[in-house]
Amino acid sequence: MPPISTFPEDERALLLLGLLMAQDRHGYELHDFIEHNLGHVLPLKKATAYQLLDRLEARGLVDSRAEQHGLRPSRKVYAINAAGRASFRELLAQQLSREEALILPGNVSIMFSEHLPRETVVAGLRTRLAKLDARLAIYAGYTFPFPEGVALAIERIRVLTRADRDWLAATLERLEGERAGHGKTP
Repeated sequence: MPPISTFPEDERALLLLGLLMAQDRHGYELHDFIEHNLGHVLPLKKATAYQLLDRLEARGLVDSRAEQHGLRPSRKVYAINAAGRASFRELLAQQLSREEALILPGNVSIMFSEHLPRETVVAGLRTRLAKLDARLAIYAGYTFPFPEGVALAIERIRVLTRADRDWLAATLERLEGERAGHGKTP
C-alpha cells in the first residue's frame, strides 16, 4: 500500500484523520463540523469528504460500522485505527515542514486588469477591499477558546488576510493617485 502522502488531498486527509483522532464520527457529522467550524481553515465539500473517507477506509486507515438510532436510516460511523493514527502522525509531521507558494484566488484578474478602464478596476478592487474588511471583522469575532493548533491556524489566516488587505489598500491608493494625475509610482 503506498504511503498516504501520494494522495493529492493531503491536507484534507489530515483534517479528516485529525478529527477522527478526537472521536468516532459519521460522514455527515464530519462535514457539518468542518463546514461550521473549520471552513475558514480548509473548505471541504461533502462529496469530497465522503470519497476521501472511503479511500481512507480502503487504505486501511479508518474502520467503519453501521449505526442506527430508532427508526432513522442507518449511517456509517468512521473510526481511526492504529494504522490511521500512525499515518496521521507521519502526515502531520510532513505537512508541518511543507512550504508552498501562496497563490491567492484573484491573482489572474489582477494580472489582466489593465484591459479594463481604470475606473472599473478601482471599483472592483474597492469592492474586494470591503469584503476583506468584512472577513477580518468576522475573524476578530473568533474570541472563544480554541485548542492551541486551531488558534495558531486562525492567527495565520488573520495575518495573511490582513497582509492582502494592506497590499490592496496601498494598491488602490497608488492607482487612485495615478488617476488623479500624480503620475505612476513603483
